[in-house]
Amino acid sequence: MSGHLGEQAFRRVLMLCLLVYLFSAKGNVEVEDTRYSIETAQAIVTRGQLDIPYSESYTLRGPDGKSYSKYGIGLALYYVPWVAAGGVLSRLVHLPWPALTSFLVSFANIPFAILTIILFAKLLRLFGLAGNYVWLLALGLGLGTPMWHYAVSDFSEAMQMCLLILAIYGVVRGTSEGFIEGGIGFAGLILVKLVYAPFFLLFLAYLLTRPGELRQRIRNAALFAWPAVLAVCFVVWLNVVRFGNPLESGYGNEARQFLPSQLWRTVPELLGSLDRGLFIYGPLLVLGLFGWKRFASKYRSEALLCGAVLLGNLILAAAWHSWEGGWSWGPRLLIPAIPLWLLPAAFWLERQRSQARYWAFAALLLISVAAQIPGVLVKDSEIHVIKEQMLTAQERRSAPSNYVAACILFWHKLGGRSEVYRVSELEIPGDHQLSLNRHRTFVGLNVWTEQVARQMNMPALRWLPLLALLLFGYLAIPIRVTMKEGWDATPGAL
Repeated sequence: MSGHLGEQAFRRVLMLCLLVYLFSAKGNVEVEDTRYSIETAQAIVTRGQLDIPYSESYTLRGPDGKSYSKYGIGLALYYVPWVAAGGVLSRLVHLPWPALTSFLVSFANIPFAILTIILFAKLLRLFGLAGNYVWLLALGLGLGTPMWHYAVSDFSEAMQMCLLILAIYGVVRGTSEGFIEGGIGFAGLILVKLVYAPFFLLFLAYLLTRPGELRQRIRNAALFAWPAVLAVCFVVWLNVVRFGNPLESGYGNEARQFLPSQLWRTVPELLGSLDRGLFIYGPLLVLGLFGWKRFASKYRSEALLCGAVLLGNLILAAAWHSWEGGWSWGPRLLIPAIPLWLLPAAFWLERQRSQARYWAFAALLLISVAAQIPGVLVKDSEIHVIKEQMLTAQERRSAPSNYVAACILFWHKLGGRSEVYRVSELEIPGDHQLSLNRHRTFVGLNVWTEQVARQMNMPALRWLPLLALLLFGYLAIPIRVTMKEGWDATPGAL
């Protein structure tokens, strides 16, 4: 495939992902954790302060008696312009400020998701890959993995993913500008989630062991390190101001609840279970396993860095006392490393350019995209409310996995029925009913057009996604044509 055709296809993939994200966003804040970061942002906007009302398990009191959110300050700072925009819109359209802010924040992860796809493609090109490989894998990342769900959710994982891939891309790029960009990405990670601090040593080890003079390697490491050091200093200062202790980030005793003894049980669950398994929720990621050997043989240092980051993320997630990630879709704590799971698949594709391998990839890509749809269109908390609040202990033991439950609820919603389920629908013995109609945001498909149409009594808005389908076809058909042209230009290969 020519470079021009490849770039054209990649731009269409970006537009396709953006379109899908915009129409599958939720229109409201779904995650309880997010509310405290939004409250902090509102405190900054309205009072120039960081304290918010006390809430058990979500805030921690400082020596001054005030309460502060335990979540990374980077989230609150990112939400400041969204909160401010919600206030301006509230005055213009005379709707409640909190509701408008919630609506806007539900779109806040989309820019990070699009930037992740761009950085992922750039990283592939740094590794010498081009043409169909780049945009096919970019499409797979954007729509064939749980990244799609987190791009349109208000969990911070999409933001973490973007900052992590920026850090890796920056150091692999190997220029002064790249090292600074990577350092900024890593600094952002520290501000969003302090648990990434140990990864700093992995990046320093990579930079200090690259080929070249020792002086140059130290300079490169310093260029990467200074933004991260500034971020750590800022967090330490903030901890002193809020809690009087430079080592207290707001999590209190919870910060020490890492349990390495549970790894033997949680690692298999995070990788292969129907409740949280990475390869169940993103089947396409399996192909990455086959490419590590070739990746390591061609780019040993870079493969070690990516592998170490991936392994570190897996161990920290599996050792955390809440390794399941709460009320979420799939293995939430592994989501930031998803591009690294997929990246080696490019080397598997490149190793033997055959039509059979191409169609195997294409088939798995389609399966993976289809696998994301129930999770995107069914609200996570709907499944958990049923399992944890509405079923008896005996019924809970025979309840289906989270993924299967999402598929059942999705099929039920497609029928246009109310949110009343018989337990037998969930493959549980019995015939009594479970009604979720009192949960306003559970009704219908979990997209903003559905929610806004119901809340504002504008049923015609439900048909707006049909426009998205037309635009989807407009973008998807040229992508298929571009792929065929690239195939015809190189017979027998991608």
